Amino acid sequence: MSKRRNRADPKRDLAQEQSLADLEQILVDREQLLGDRDQVRIDRDQVRLDTEREHEGRDDAISPGELSGDQARLDRAQAIQDTQQEALDQTQTGRDEHQEAIDDQLHVLDLPLSQQPKPADAEQLRSDAKQRASAARERAEAALIRAGAALIRAEAAETRVRDDS
Repeated sequence: MSKRRNRADPKRDLAQEQSLADLEQILVDREQLLGDRDQVRIDRDQVRLDTEREHEGRDDAISPGELSGDQARLDRAQAIQDTQQEALDQTQTGRDEHQEAIDDQLHVLDLPLSQQPKPADAEQLRSDAKQRASAARERAEAALIRAGAALIRAEAAETRVRDDS
């Protein structure tokens, strides 16, 4: 009886892992919605700027210098948005692969014991370790992209401060 209590329950472990994966997906979906909102703002500002450019020749129009400054700000905002979207897309790929692995494991656990695969041998363990290392590398690359986006935001803020001075 004590052996049974000490033995890990794979389905329970997978359920916990699934809960964490679901929570992570919810957080990323929220981040995507915020990104979509920012993209709409950028698009709206670009339309406004294009309209102002059309009226540039009129007496009440905004000066070309102001328009180019506004365009530079929009271009920086768009570059930031594009970088953030690329990071979201890359991390979504990793989450999709993780979800597929959870689903595959649940499918295996639902098989009768006689049909379940044998425990992995050394070669399989090496292969799995390589896959995990590759996934970790992809997550690290996504983190670098996010850090690059933060750097672009900081540079854009610095440029805005310089332009406003």
